[in-house]
Amino acid sequence: MTRAGPNIAVYPPAVSVIAPVVAVALEWLVPLAVLPAAGRLLLAVPGAALLGAAGWLAMSGTRAFEKAGTNVDPKQPTLKLVRSGPYRFTRNPMYLGMVVLQLGLALTFSLDWAVLGAAVVFMLLHFGVVLPEEIYLTDLFGAEYQTFLTQTRRWL
Repeated sequence: MTRAGPNIAVYPPAVSVIAPVVAVALEWLVPLAVLPAAGRLLLAVPGAALLGAAGWLAMSGTRAFEKAGTNVDPKQPTLKLVRSGPYRFTRNPMYLGMVVLQLGLALTFSLDWAVLGAAVVFMLLHFGVVLPEEIYLTDLFGAEYQTFLTQTRRWL
């Protein structure tokens, strides 16, 4: 199992793309009308900040993997344990970025369903990807990864 890659249940990039599409479709079919209308600065500014944070998490996490010389694709084997860049403060910056993206879209575009989508994305990533990856990485890196677990938070 260790060299073949983690046994993940969902593919994170697909989740990140499908969730906003589903949120828009549900917003159109069954509008909840909880959030104020789109375009209000009260929500647009924090929404844009969250979108920026999501982009930064995704890009800096990807760059850290590339710089270390390991695979970014979670279905591929991990070649090195990355502890630099955003991995200094979260073990899952790219996945965290996917959750933050949903919240940023919700606020920026008044997508009530994206708030619920963020919770679904979190659960899918946590149980379908993060936990299996932690087992895989523990098997692969042993004590080095165990130390990383004690020094860096899983999400925030």
